[in-house]
Amino acid sequence: MTPSERLLTTIRGRAADRVPLILEKFSRVRPGDVADPGRREIVERVLDQTHFWVDAPTKVNRYLVTDPRYMKEVWREQSNGNITVVEEIDTPKGKLTSVVGRNKISDTDWTIKYPVESLADIEKIRSCPWDIPPGVVRPDLSCLPPRFDQRGIVQSSVSSPFVCVAGMMAYETFLELCATELELIKELTAICTDRIFRILDAVLANKNVDYVWMGGCEWLTPPMGSPRLYEELVQAFEAPIIERIHAGGAIAHVHCHGNVHSTLELVVERGADFFEPCEPPPDGDITFAEAKALAAGRITLGGNVEARILENEDVDTVERASRAAFDGGKRRMVFQTTAGPLSTMSLKAVANYHRMIDIWEELSPIP
Repeated sequence: MTPSERLLTTIRGRAADRVPLILEKFSRVRPGDVADPGRREIVERVLDQTHFWVDAPTKVNRYLVTDPRYMKEVWREQSNGNITVVEEIDTPKGKLTSVVGRNKISDTDWTIKYPVESLADIEKIRSCPWDIPPGVVRPDLSCLPPRFDQRGIVQSSVSSPFVCVAGMMAYETFLELCATELELIKELTAICTDRIFRILDAVLANKNVDYVWMGGCEWLTPPMGSPRLYEELVQAFEAPIIERIHAGGAIAHVHCHGNVHSTLELVVERGADFFEPCEPPPDGDITFAEAKALAAGRITLGGNVEARILENEDVDTVERASRAAFDGGKRRMVFQTTAGPLSTMSLKAVANYHRMIDIWEELSPIP
């Protein structure tokens, strides 16, 4: 099987020749795309066994999915390797300002100032007119990268609708409003859901997008939120998004870190095809074998070698973690890292990735 065929076949619940391999941040068209020598070494080793993504943009942001035509960068500064960006949202009821920091080396963003800091700010941002953003269209597949037919997968990404509400304010403010203004939060989440529907309808119009990634439900898994909030803000709104993804002929991928033991069944119920990363203790609360038993073949699971192990532990620990990922069987399983490197790879990390790949080569074939 080709790498893309292997992954899509497995996620759809059919038999593949071996367990697919996904190494986060190593999905590349060619090794020359990678500057870090250690990362390039790993890419070269797994290139013929891994897929790459071709992006179909959705432009879904976590500021109420605001139309980007009303958002503009007004100031930027670079200092000590970090970039600070000030952005304005021009609403009919007044301007809102956000400040975001970014570190290119670690590929990490953080918010310094959120655009919404009060109920009045919520009224401002929701007053923005909205239409499908420019550039959000069915993908043009007339000029594809080399070996797309063997390794390429057309992908779009969206956020869980409630995250597009929570992300425009400080998290503690969001939780306070969930306690005092839950109906307002649900109303705003419904607005985001409708906007994501319209974006997905545009992107999936020709049914030539294979795959839609959706992230954010980890913001309300225990202990981040209560079971009630998960039911009312995640379950109620992600289920119709997944249904819309399926109607467009694509796979629905739910990404969620943290404690998922109590919510995995709900992911199955809302119809997702693929769920990851299923992190073992102490990072999460479920082993991969336990997750496989709970899922019982109803969904494909990705996992579950932890990034901290690959960065910090010795090769014997990596081998044990890699072998443990195969416990519970190979059916509807993707062998996957929980995150990618956040900086230039050390010699230890490179050696650990090689050992992990050794185990994948040994254990992944399916008779």
